[in-house]
Amino acid sequence: MRQESKDGMTEYVLAADIGGTKVATGIISARGEIAHQSKAPTALSSPTALIAQVSAMVEQDLKGAGLPKGDVLGIGVGIPAVIDADHKVVIWAPNLPGWRNIPLHEELVARTGLPVRIEYDGHTAVLGEWWLGAGCGYSSVVFIIIGTGLGGGMILDGRLYRGANRLAGAAGWFVLDPKWVEDKHARQFGQWESVAAGPGIARMAMDKLQSSTQPSLLRDAPNELTAQAVFNAARQGDMLAKEIVKQVTEFIGIGVANIVSLINPEIVILGGGIGLQSDLLLDGIRQRVLEQAQPISAQTVKIVPSQLGDAAGLLGAAKAAFLIFQKQGGQ
Repeated sequence: MRQESKDGMTEYVLAADIGGTKVATGIISARGEIAHQSKAPTALSSPTALIAQVSAMVEQDLKGAGLPKGDVLGIGVGIPAVIDADHKVVIWAPNLPGWRNIPLHEELVARTGLPVRIEYDGHTAVLGEWWLGAGCGYSSVVFIIIGTGLGGGMILDGRLYRGANRLAGAAGWFVLDPKWVEDKHARQFGQWESVAAGPGIARMAMDKLQSSTQPSLLRDAPNELTAQAVFNAARQGDMLAKEIVKQVTEFIGIGVANIVSLINPEIVILGGGIGLQSDLLLDGIRQRVLEQAQPISAQTVKIVPSQLGDAAGLLGAAKAAFLIFQKQGGQ
């Protein structure tokens, strides 16, 4: 990729990584350097409020970096949503209340005056890891992000694979057990997500606490029970928490094994707040893959934590913008 524009100046894009709990924005160079970055809790009251939030944050990044708007090629946006074929309308974003048929591209262009590229956030995340993180140098990469939700993206034969509806990588919808099909959380968010992502882990912990008299640090949690509280208690030797972590490891391992068998990737990267609990999860996931995935694929695949962490989606949104705007001069 070009590092500089024709006149020798470094090229920049703005980027936004929209999530169900937080929004990150930044201004990023063609070398992947973040000149300025902003973070805030996601404005969930309405689509209009969130669009206004993103617009204000990118303007703040421009001021923070001391760059005029004319020095920016455009804006790349990653969002956990179904996007139309033109990458302009958010058809549905299940983790963002009220987000159905929202003209995000039109709204952001009107508010910022800049070209905009919108991508499913699983695709921006894998682009980020492939560009600057654990996937760098590989031609077959799968990135699974497990946090509030569960999704991901794929680089196949050196190219981002989007799928027919630009949803390739929506692995949270994997069915792991037909008995769970009637679960309301599985119907709304997908079965794998309903048991392996943060809210599902918290529900599992609540169910175990209610059905067991076993002593546990989780009974004394000062705030709302969270997946992070479960992992913290497991690190302190809490037996109930360790049981939950073992079950979560099995759920994640089964899903990864299915991916390895189907895709035969060189590397599977785990990210998100849950996926990065590698000290507790990674060995068990690798073992499950060895036991259940196609044997040759299982023996050759690398399963590693994300190198970019929370920055993967933001950097990938920037990469998506560079790929489009450096070729087309904006759209």
